[in-house]
Amino acid sequence: MELYETGNANIWSNSYVREQLLKAHLNPDSDAASRKPKTIRATVDWVLENQLITGSVIDLGCGPGLYTQAFAARGWSAVGVDINESAINHAIESGKSKGLTVQYLHQSYLDKIDAGDFDVATCIYCDFGALTSEQQKTFLLNVYQLLTPSGVLVFDVFGAGISQTKIEGRSWERADANGFWSKSSCYVLSECQHFEKEQVWGQKYIVIPDSGEPSTYILWDHYFTVEKLESLLLEAGFSVIETKSDLVQESDFTSGDVLFVRARKI
Repeated sequence: MELYETGNANIWSNSYVREQLLKAHLNPDSDAASRKPKTIRATVDWVLENQLITGSVIDLGCGPGLYTQAFAARGWSAVGVDINESAINHAIESGKSKGLTVQYLHQSYLDKIDAGDFDVATCIYCDFGALTSEQQKTFLLNVYQLLTPSGVLVFDVFGAGISQTKIEGRSWERADANGFWSKSSCYVLSECQHFEKEQVWGQKYIVIPDSGEPSTYILWDHYFTVEKLESLLLEAGFSVIETKSDLVQESDFTSGDVLFVRARKI
C-alpha cells in the first residue's frame, strides 16, 4: 500500500455499503459508525457549554442527524452536511417525525458549501483524521469561510493510542451474503499498514464478490498530538482554546483515545 493510495470504490457512493453504514449509525449498542447515545449527549453538552444564547450550528459529516437534531432540540438553528445519501434521507425524515426544523445538504464538506454563516461548526467521529493532509487543509479553509467572525470549530481526532489497537499485516476472509461489504457472498482481502512518519494508519479492503466486479476501498486514520493540531489550526487561521480527552470514556470500535478540540476563528 502506498501513502494516500486510492481505491476504485468509495464507501459513501456504493448504495449497498452506505445502507450498512446507516444501520451501524442507528445501532445504539455499538460505536461502529456513531457513538452510543450516552456519549453523544455528553458531546452535545460540551459543544454547547458556556453558550449563553442560542445561535447557528453546522454539522459536517452529520450522518443520520443524531447531533443536528440534538442541537435543534435545544433551540439552535442547525444544518447538516453529509455525502452519504442514505444517511441524509434518513435524517430528513427523522427530523420531520420529531417536529424539528433542520436543513440537510447532500454533498461533500470538501466542496464549497453555500448555507450562510455559522456560530459553530462541528465535525465528529474523527472524520478529520480520515482525510489526507491536503484534504485537511481544504476542510479547514471551507470551515473558515463558513464561520462568523470569532466563530468556533469543534472536532475530534484519534490520539497515539490508536496504534495500540491496530496490527500491520494482510489477511483474508470468506464473507456470507448480505454482510457489510456485499449483498452476495464474497472474499475480502485486507491490508493494514502504519505510516509512522506521517502518523497515519491505512486500511485496504479488496472485496471480490461471487457476482459482480471486485472493489477496492482504502481508509485512513491519522492520529495527532495537541501540539501538532495547534500548529495545523494556526496555519489555517484558528486558535485552539480548549481540548478535552475524556468525552469518549470507552469505545468498542477502533480506539477510545480520542481528543476533542475547540478552536476559534481568528
